[in-house]
Amino acid sequence: MKFKRSVMIMMMLFLLGSCSLMPNKANEKKREEASEYMPVQDYTGQGYSFDNGEETGKFANQHRKQIVEKAKQYFSQKYHLDITVHHIYGATDAAVVFVESKRDPKFHTSVIVGIDLENKKIGNVGAYEGSVEGAITTGLYVMAYEKEFQKLDEFCTAITKEYPIIGRTTEAVDHTVDSGYATPFYYTSTSNLLFPEAYKAFIQKEDNRKIEQLITGKSFDKEAMMISLTFYMKEKHRLPDEKMAKEVIEKFKKTVGLPPGDYAIYINSNDILKRTGTAKEDKGTTSGVDDIIIKPSK
Repeated sequence: MKFKRSVMIMMMLFLLGSCSLMPNKANEKKREEASEYMPVQDYTGQGYSFDNGEETGKFANQHRKQIVEKAKQYFSQKYHLDITVHHIYGATDAAVVFVESKRDPKFHTSVIVGIDLENKKIGNVGAYEGSVEGAITTGLYVMAYEKEFQKLDEFCTAITKEYPIIGRTTEAVDHTVDSGYATPFYYTSTSNLLFPEAYKAFIQKEDNRKIEQLITGKSFDKEAMMISLTFYMKEKHRLPDEKMAKEVIEKFKKTVGLPPGDYAIYINSNDILKRTGTAKEDKGTTSGVDDIIIKPSK
């Protein structure tokens, strides 16, 4: 009897021990929420922030309707564009409003709305010099090289089927990207000063064909359009694979019909920093050292 009782106790202890070793999904979720990093496939912009934005962020969300209306008026009056407001973040004495155009030219950008917390007032709308104009110009550039960008989209989709890599979520793009035309796999940036005639033609509501000619007919400048391909390891918490990055880069170099520009290509870690939306680690090209330059084919 004593032996039998001892065996039963040992079995119970074993079972209890086994239960404690089983992964607790609730605890795992809490750990991920507490961490400053999270898997890219789960990231939609949560935790993204600007310095000194806690109080202004609260105020901005309380007055979201007014801020959204001010941002929409700003784009309508200055650029003749309708926009969607995706997210509003607090910052020092301001709210940063992330937006996307509703029609061509398609682009993401942000504007700044002043906030006076002491007097509880919403100020004027503005933007960093040239940032909105540059974002618009990337959209015009994509329209001018529509077939080439379709080829780039096809390459990105195909490479994610061949390798265990993924892109960002659409929500993450909408909530954290404000540089110009962007997709889950890449983003673009330029200055309207590099295509002044095309930007001016857009503001003056010239037809798209003329704008296209002003862009494609311009002498090639390798720094005119920056295109960054950003892939992420699909396996959660996985660090980037350097060999895979080299293979993807070589396949890209052999692909024809891509849009002209100065390219950077990265395979990023699966984990990204929530506050900034950037990867923990990356492998790929080094800016200014081995960028890939693609010239116009015509």
